[in-house]
Amino acid sequence: MSVGPTAVPELPLPMAFTSGPDHVVGSRNAAAHRALPGLVAGRAVAETLPDPELLAALDRALGDGVAGVVDLLEPAVTLGCVPAGDGVLIYGVPVRRSAGTRNRGAALQRLAGALLTEQTPEAIGRVAVTTSMQLLDADAGVLFVRSGPATLTTLFGTGWPAEVQARYRRVELHRGRPLSDAVLDGTPVWIEDAAGWAARYPEMAPIGTAGSYEATACLPLQVDDRDLGAIVFSFKSRRTFLPDERGYLQAVAALCAQALDRARLLVVEHSARMLAERERDRMEFLARTGRLMEEPLSVEQRLQRLADLVVPEIADWCVVHLLRQDWVNGGGGGGVEQIAVAHDDPAKIDFVLRVQERYPPDPTAPGSAFEVTRTGEAAFFPEIPDELLVAGAEDAEHLELIRAIGMSSALVVPLTVRGRSLGALTLVHAESGQRFDELDLAFAQRIAATAAVALDNARLYEQQQRIAQTLQAALLPTVLPDAPGLRLAARFRPQTADRSGVQVGGDLYDVVATPRPGRWAVVVADVCGKGPAAAALTALIRHTLRAEVAHGLGPVEALGRLNAAMLRERRDRGRFATVAHAHVDVGDDGTATVTLAGAGHPPALVRRRPPVEPRHDSATEVASGCGVEVVELSGTLLGVFAEVVTPSATFRLGPGDMMVLYTDGVTEARGVDGFYGMQRLTQVVGAAGPRSAEELADALMADVVGFQHGVLRDDVALLVVEVSP
Repeated sequence: MSVGPTAVPELPLPMAFTSGPDHVVGSRNAAAHRALPGLVAGRAVAETLPDPELLAALDRALGDGVAGVVDLLEPAVTLGCVPAGDGVLIYGVPVRRSAGTRNRGAALQRLAGALLTEQTPEAIGRVAVTTSMQLLDADAGVLFVRSGPATLTTLFGTGWPAEVQARYRRVELHRGRPLSDAVLDGTPVWIEDAAGWAARYPEMAPIGTAGSYEATACLPLQVDDRDLGAIVFSFKSRRTFLPDERGYLQAVAALCAQALDRARLLVVEHSARMLAERERDRMEFLARTGRLMEEPLSVEQRLQRLADLVVPEIADWCVVHLLRQDWVNGGGGGGVEQIAVAHDDPAKIDFVLRVQERYPPDPTAPGSAFEVTRTGEAAFFPEIPDELLVAGAEDAEHLELIRAIGMSSALVVPLTVRGRSLGALTLVHAESGQRFDELDLAFAQRIAATAAVALDNARLYEQQQRIAQTLQAALLPTVLPDAPGLRLAARFRPQTADRSGVQVGGDLYDVVATPRPGRWAVVVADVCGKGPAAAALTALIRHTLRAEVAHGLGPVEALGRLNAAMLRERRDRGRFATVAHAHVDVGDDGTATVTLAGAGHPPALVRRRPPVEPRHDSATEVASGCGVEVVELSGTLLGVFAEVVTPSATFRLGPGDMMVLYTDGVTEARGVDGFYGMQRLTQVVGAAGPRSAEELADALMADVVGFQHGVLRDDVALLVVEVSP
């Protein structure tokens, strides 16, 4: 029996289907053609049957989903209007047919209203059977739905003996049985008494008449030629199914079919929406995973953050194993190491770690992280039966400890990139009682793929970082020399690494002895740019100045020689350097004489040991009892022009006085309030207290780093030379 825009069942009961806000008649059966000639296929109801009450009922059914009943005088008929998909099903019973037609129309209206209140197939099955049984005065009823190409399954049933209902909970379709014939032929099967059973279905007669039942009606449920199942009613007394009775029963079946189809569409729509939302949520999770794994953290930190992200959103437990390489914990070898564990309860993590310590995991166990890492193939355990735990336990105590974890489902997927297995990601459900499915397995593999790519990038990142750190260390003194009469302190901190990795910079400091006893050569330089080219130029500056110092040249002459060397070796015309170069002569009287030359470098600062009298013959600022002199020697950048100007100045340092040289990573540091600048630098250097060179270097570096909240946008180098007090 089909109901839809293209077909309505050929029943004695008039039926038609309309669609759209104009209620255009899409299909009608022969009974409607005879009893309701005003309903013309392809025409709007308002054009051919302009009854205001009918049009209002159609509007309510279509727009509000509310069924209604209308009595027409001409033709004399009671019409029911029931929402059906994207249209309205109109059914009618001519008044002249019988005195009970109004009651049947009201009964259909009652059934339609009851079905409209339910949304799920199960609820509709219950309402369809129980309400219809009351309307039909039936003694038993059952609704079957399609569960396979040749299979029906009970959705709801009541009234039959328990053994009969249990036997027919699932029915295979076979010819020669009333239910199967009704479904396969798409036409009702009517059996009016026990004799009818014996005549038509003798093999089924004992079952059909079990429990004193005699009459049975098997009605197929169809919508638009789609077979949804069948509804069956049985009666304990003989029943004559006259044409009006059959039409009425088929109308009941049509309403039930429409309700089931509506529920099916709702289920499909809900499932599609849930899948779409699940996919959206998982895409967002993958995006978060990608962002997290790209952060400039160590491998161990990234994996722990990943595990913490997975729990509890994806699983109750998350464990990450990694194939040990030289970039994991700085070790070597090729074993598989557990790197990260996550669970909402830290006490449970401690418990599992203690169990693992006492009973180390078997690396040969099937489905283990070790095997998955080795083979590169996932292991999936939708359920974890106790037999699996028994097989993996070493003894009875181990078994009880494993059982205490309460694992219900697990999956292990490899961390694979470019055909190489880096480790394994293990997800476990436990106390939540949830189970992983195939979609979860596929999603876990996507998480693992995202993590594996990021881990491989992290390996390259850390290799680059070590190379840069090694090269940077080679450009700076391992330790400062022991200079009698002086106390030296230097600090260096590279720019905070970004996602491109750490690159060696061009900041340099150095202190070397000169051929003259008691004279020390001091240099602080800053090369433009970063990377190998900047490192090469930094090395050139260091070794050239050391050579010139060894030949006894003064700061001005040495800077001139350095400029010439840079021009000879220049490969990148955009490379230049700023340099502050000084000779510090320590005298027998406990003072030192400084000859300082500058080539485009930031000013030097001289901090006088308190107490101090204000000076007026130099750029001097007094802050909290410490005098700070600014020695400005700008000069010409090196490596750009053939002729350079490198002005110099000579000044004395008394006991406890300090000279501070630094790179522009200090003054040009950016914070929320702008640049660090000379004013703040002068205040920090001149802060109260007779601090040593080491203390001043620590305080200055801490202030610069704190000003930038720990995120340095440039390298910072500084050197403090103090005359021993």
